[in-house]
Amino acid sequence: MSTKSKQISFSYKDVKNLRRFMTEQGYILPRAKTGLTQKQQKHLSRAIKHARHLALLPFTQTL
Repeated sequence: MSTKSKQISFSYKDVKNLRRFMTEQGYILPRAKTGLTQKQQKHLSRAIKHARHLALLPFTQTL
């Protein structure tokens, strides 16, 4: 998922897109796996955390 040259914006409302950057257990994937820049990764993590607090995404997945 190389996205270093693309402009990407993350919204907490776009749960389907945010799930692409999470593991099955609900963890946020690291930059090494997502291919995002540091700035994009920070925006991604903030959007995921915001969605979690609004109960749009679970904090963890049950196995």
